[in-house]
Amino acid sequence: MCPWNPQAPESLSFNLGKSLEKFVRKLRPHVLPAYRRAFSELVSRGLSERRPGERIVCCDFSNPEIDAVGGRYYFSLVRDLIDAGYFPVFTARRATLSTFGTSRMKSLLLKERLGVVQSFDELNELYDLITDSDGPAPAHAERVVRVRYEQRLCGSEDELAFPFFVHPQITTKVKLPPFYEVGKARQVRIFFGGNTERGKYDQEALRDVYRVLTRREMLEAASAVVPAYYPKDAEFWLASADFQAFVLCETQHCKIPQERWLEALGKADFFLACPGVGMPLCHNLIEALAAGAIPILQYAEYLSPPLENEVNCLTFTHAEDLRKLIARVLAMKPEETQFLRANVQKYFDDFLAPGRFAKVLFNGHHTLLMNAYRVPR
Repeated sequence: MCPWNPQAPESLSFNLGKSLEKFVRKLRPHVLPAYRRAFSELVSRGLSERRPGERIVCCDFSNPEIDAVGGRYYFSLVRDLIDAGYFPVFTARRATLSTFGTSRMKSLLLKERLGVVQSFDELNELYDLITDSDGPAPAHAERVVRVRYEQRLCGSEDELAFPFFVHPQITTKVKLPPFYEVGKARQVRIFFGGNTERGKYDQEALRDVYRVLTRREMLEAASAVVPAYYPKDAEFWLASADFQAFVLCETQHCKIPQERWLEALGKADFFLACPGVGMPLCHNLIEALAAGAIPILQYAEYLSPPLENEVNCLTFTHAEDLRKLIARVLAMKPEETQFLRANVQKYFDDFLAPGRFAKVLFNGHHTLLMNAYRVPR
């Protein structure tokens, strides 16, 4: 007889907790007032806000995973569709539509013109469809893209990885892309701004899984070559025309207002594109590219298409390599910097400017991978 091998109490508690959480998530759109109100208000919009002749993209999301990372997937996708000239229409899926009332990121879309349909039958003309369901395509859906949430890389040309965008809180406060002159001298040679909290930004997963330096390791390597200047007042530093070799603006001590973040990046020739908490890619890389700050990074291949060393970024492989690169950057001639910045500007305009992704999405792609950026390279 096989001995009984009961689960450990903590394992049972974890499983029960996950089951309860799943049950609550499924129930709350139907009972909680904020969810019910958001759903009702969106459904009442119908198609009344559509302008004549606008191409419709129907977003049909039934899987709550579309709401991951605080609703940033949802916001960035819909915002880019709008920037490309589409009119977004949502199917009335209660599980995902009702979270507009509680999601800080998704709620930013409520001021936009949106549509909602109870059924695909309400769309009696040709339209494009983005869906995370596997059912047959509706009658008038001319181009269909299926959303997938598993963590994997693209395996064929008809698959497309969902990119990183400028953070929603920045997107809604500034005009993209910001204007700057490629050849104009900047006041800062190397810049980093963001949270540097110990214990949070030195996670072992970055070393063990992704094989990159952590944020704190990158900053320590740079500081070993050139002493950092730490602004005490963001507004004072932003207004200053003084030259600084290395500016390190730690959010926990000196927070740059979101509406001036791209302006801060625009003061710098180079940006130390440090990783996020548990994975390499971070919104600050995209924002640096938008502002013409040349990224110094260890994960150029995580963008699609990849950034190119010595063309639109500078890359390194380990801490000593980074220290040598910092010394080189400090001595770099203006014409070298301008060459790199011109290519940074071209890369952003070609691949990351508002609406660019949405125009590529329906160009022969049938599958959109939302979590490819999490896969180690």
